Amino acid sequence: MSTDPRPERTLGQLVASATEDISALIRSEIALAKAEIAVQAKKGGVAGGLLAGAAVVVFYSVYFIFITLAEGIQAMGLPRWASFLIVTVFMLLVAAVLGWLGIRKMKTVQPSPDRAIATTQQSVAGIKAALAHPGTVVPAPPPSWDPRVAKATSNRAATPPSATPATPSTPADTTVIETNGATGNPDPSRDA
Repeated sequence: MSTDPRPERTLGQLVASATEDISALIRSEIALAKAEIAVQAKKGGVAGGLLAGAAVVVFYSVYFIFITLAEGIQAMGLPRWASFLIVTVFMLLVAAVLGWLGIRKMKTVQPSPDRAIATTQQSVAGIKAALAHPGTVVPAPPPSWDPRVAKATSNRAATPPSATPATPSTPADTTVIETNGATGNPDPSRDA
């Protein structure tokens, strides 16, 4: 006999209780994450506002730097209009060089994620092959951008071509892979 005055709970009640506990735990973790993100977002907003204020002050101070430069040129003996013209031409030249560099850089931008598209297409092809022939599909090789592939390729490149035989020297070195039919489909009898 049990000394516990509570009745024993059934398996269904235990599963329901565990499900409720897990749901409550997940909800509380989400609430905690929201609270932490809110605090960090507030800090980020304040920091962003301070940086924007600093940028505005720097922007207006650049104007005064150029006026001071023009006045300095005037103090050297040039007429006022000529000193401001020199500063204006200098500013336009700087803007033209920055614009030219920006255009050159923009031409190198490729808006489509080529590697992501290629790997997605490979994944889709692999999934289709796995669905068509379950249990017989060989895993796909790692993508070319994988550092392990680059290391293996560089190791192969370091090996002189004469070190690897072009054809097997004995019949025992050859491996014959039999396929079902001429199309190269895997043997369906291997499906489990």
